[in-house]
Amino acid sequence: MEPISHALSQGRYQSPLRYPGAKSSLAPVISRVITSAKQSREVPEVNLLVEPFAGGASASLRSIGEGIVDRILLADADPLVTAFWQAAAADTEQLIDRMHEEWKRYVRDGGASAVSRWDYWRAWSPRPAMTSQDRRLSMATQCLFLNRTTFSGILHGKAGPIGGRAQTSNYPIGCRWNPDALAERLRYVGHLYDIGRLVDVWCKDWRQTLDDVPEHYPQLLPSRVVAYLDPPYIEKSSLLYRTSFDPRGGYGGGSSVETSADPLHLSLASYLRTRAQFRWLLSYDNHPMLMQSKWLYAQSRMTPSEVDRETLGVRQWRITKRLVATRYSAAGRSGKRSAEELLITTLPPATVPLDEQLRLP
Repeated sequence: MEPISHALSQGRYQSPLRYPGAKSSLAPVISRVITSAKQSREVPEVNLLVEPFAGGASASLRSIGEGIVDRILLADADPLVTAFWQAAAADTEQLIDRMHEEWKRYVRDGGASAVSRWDYWRAWSPRPAMTSQDRRLSMATQCLFLNRTTFSGILHGKAGPIGGRAQTSNYPIGCRWNPDALAERLRYVGHLYDIGRLVDVWCKDWRQTLDDVPEHYPQLLPSRVVAYLDPPYIEKSSLLYRTSFDPRGGYGGGSSVETSADPLHLSLASYLRTRAQFRWLLSYDNHPMLMQSKWLYAQSRMTPSEVDRETLGVRQWRITKRLVATRYSAAGRSGKRSAEELLITTLPPATVPLDEQLRLP
C-alpha cells in the first residue's frame, strides 16, 4: 500500500494518550517482530493488525505509520477509551476544539480552577438525553482530560491530579498538556481513519474482538491478520486498571489481580492456546507464573482440540517466547522503572529475532 503522507507517520510520539506500563517502549519491538515475520512464507504480509487492549494504541500507530501493516483495528473494553478513539477518528476537529477549550478555560492557568475542573470530569457521567454524538464527544473529552492531568494517565480509581490537590509540586496539573502537539496527534488519527488505514474502533472485550474478527475479515485468516495483546499486568494490575478484560470495566482500579492466577488471565491463555483463529503476539510483565503454569504459557504449542481443528482451520502453531528489557512509569513509583517484558507469539518461530534486545527467557 501507499506510504502514509503525514508528518507523524514516522514520529516518536504518535498517541494522544499517556498510558501506564511499557507499551509505548515496546512499540518498536512489536514492529520489529512483525517485520521479521513477513520474511516468511507463512506470513508474507500483514493486512490487518488488531489490538484488543488498545489503550494508547502505540504499537498499532507505529506499525501502520512505518508501513509494517496495511490497516489497524482498535478495540477496548473501556467505553471511555473506546469513545476517545471513535471521536478522534470520526469527529477529529470537534474533539480538537473541545481540547483547546479545556486548555484555555481551565488547564492553562492551573491552580484551584484546574483542580475543580478535574473533579468535574472525574465525577461526570453522560446524561440520558444526550445525543449519541454529543455523548461520544463528551466521553472522549473526559478521557483526554483525565488522561493528560492525572498521575500516570490513570482514568479511574484513586489516582489524583498531577501536582496534587494543592498544586505545590514542580509539575503542575497541565504539565502533560501540550495543545498543539495533541492537536497534531489527533489529526493523525483522523487522517488514518479518513484514508481507511484505521478501519474501525470497537467497544468490545478481548474475547468478543477475537471472535468477531474472523466474521468481518474471513479472507485474511489465518496468517494475514495478527492480534497484538497487551493485557493488564499479573502483578499489581489492580493499581493501574479496573478490569479491561471485562466490558463493564475499564482502566483504573477496582478488581483484584493478585499473584495467584486470576481466572481472567487463565481464560485469555486458554483461548490463545486452543481457540485463536489467527496469529497473535502477546506482551506481559515477566511474572514467573506465566512460564511455570501449564494453564498459562508453559506449553510450547498452540493446539486446538481435534473437534476444533477443522472449524478453526489451524492444526497447531509453535509458541515462541522472548524477554525484552523496558523502562516505564507505573503508579506508586517516582521516575522510570526498569523491568522485563515477556513476549509470547505464534508468529513463525524461525523469524522471531534472538539477540541482545530479544532474549530467551
